[in-house]
Amino acid sequence: MDRSVKRPATSYQEKRRAAALEKQKSARRQTTDRARKLALGAAANAEQQEPQQQQDVQQPAAQQQDVELADSAAGTPSSAAPASPEIDMGGSAGAGRRRRSSSGSATSLRSPGGSGAALRQYYSQQLMQPEWLVDVPPDLGSEWYALPRPEGQRCLVIAARGQTVARLRNGALFERFGSPLPAGGRGQPAGEDNFCILDCIFHAPDQTYYVLDLMCWKGYSLYHCSAEFRLFWVQSKLAESGATSAFATSLLGVSSSSGGSGSSMGNGSGVGQPAAAPAAVRRFQPLPAYRCTPEGLATAHSGPVSFQRDGLLLLHKEGQYLSGQTPLALLWKDAASSRYFIDTDLAGAPLAQQQIVLEFRMDSTVATHDDAPVVLGRMPESFVRQLGDKLRPGKLLKFVIGPGGITFQDGQPTGADLHFAGPANQRRGRADSISKIIFQFLARTQPITLQQLAAAAAAAGGGGIGDKMGSCDSSALVAGSMSVVSADGGGSMAVDRPSDGIEVDS
Repeated sequence: MDRSVKRPATSYQEKRRAAALEKQKSARRQTTDRARKLALGAAANAEQQEPQQQQDVQQPAAQQQDVELADSAAGTPSSAAPASPEIDMGGSAGAGRRRRSSSGSATSLRSPGGSGAALRQYYSQQLMQPEWLVDVPPDLGSEWYALPRPEGQRCLVIAARGQTVARLRNGALFERFGSPLPAGGRGQPAGEDNFCILDCIFHAPDQTYYVLDLMCWKGYSLYHCSAEFRLFWVQSKLAESGATSAFATSLLGVSSSSGGSGSSMGNGSGVGQPAAAPAAVRRFQPLPAYRCTPEGLATAHSGPVSFQRDGLLLLHKEGQYLSGQTPLALLWKDAASSRYFIDTDLAGAPLAQQQIVLEFRMDSTVATHDDAPVVLGRMPESFVRQLGDKLRPGKLLKFVIGPGGITFQDGQPTGADLHFAGPANQRRGRADSISKIIFQFLARTQPITLQQLAAAAAAAGGGGIGDKMGSCDSSALVAGSMSVVSADGGGSMAVDRPSDGIEVDS
């Protein structure tokens, strides 16, 4: 049996990139009003967050390895699940279709009936989610920028009404403080048309928010501006605001442990006394952006930076900032640019086998978290009945990918050699994307190397000196059987894969 990884001439991800560009041309949504509601509702919503959210902000370094997942756990312990004598993972893509509900506005969620969970869900849907690079774009050298990506916690940062609010990727409140960002601190103009929205990674060792992207500045929406323009804008505007210099601030209404300052919320004067806001030092820094020439890629990959690097973020020049997944923003890493090239356990050690998290659905299939979820198998009805109420639609389940790997048909993923390993940590909020699953599989078998990226960049006409933004421009995938293993370590049973694993929401 041929177990080599074969990528079709027009790949699954390349088709998605072309479709995303065409969608941008044909449909430009009006986002200014939506951004205003998001920004102006952030301050009020932050004050309503339940204190238990602060338990989610501190994660071990091994859990911060995925920027798609900078705040989610990788390899969390799971409770035991009943063993099943028959685990049939066959299924079809047409079954179990669901329509994703559209998120409400932040202002509507502030009503008395709005729950903290609803608020977190709303804010978790506001960040753009890059895909993992599973094939090299043919126009890499001419149409893409590369940014070194810091380790840390991915945050949605909103400055409005005299305060700055940071939320984790899962929507939970991270911290509130005053900042020099427009409308982000006391004494600054804070009208309804003055607010900022940024996409950042908080790097705890130097207490810095590194800015991945900029969506709004002083009320001006940049959502539908090109990535090339947004990168130029964030470089100039952040410096003008003074936020790039370290500033002293107070963390408002959150535990001091989230800010890493080491001070206490309490003032030591006894029960009933108001807690003192812990002092902290913060700053905002733009990330250097390089054209994807061979030289630019090498600098982004290995050049000196002030943070612990965790791979690269690649942005298509014409890509707009749209909430949700996009193939016009890609994540890539190797062992030289990231401590977490291969997913690790809680102790930071690489996992012996690739683990993935899939979502259980109403028709008993398990699927990825994508705009068009990819069905990779089906749990047998006998097993579902055995678990009863413990296994409901939306439950996140953990699997190990066996030697059979991932199956492709006509360039699209349609199944995997899955071994059931128990329930996943439900706090992560979502299953893995198909691009992350494929990237991690390739990392263990046939990784995409920096040399391949450089060769593609050179073939597209890239090269030359002055690749940093502003210096020269304005700007096994094999067929086979599938098996699952019971949580108690029982034997596995080979079964059929789904005949058509792609699910498209209606």
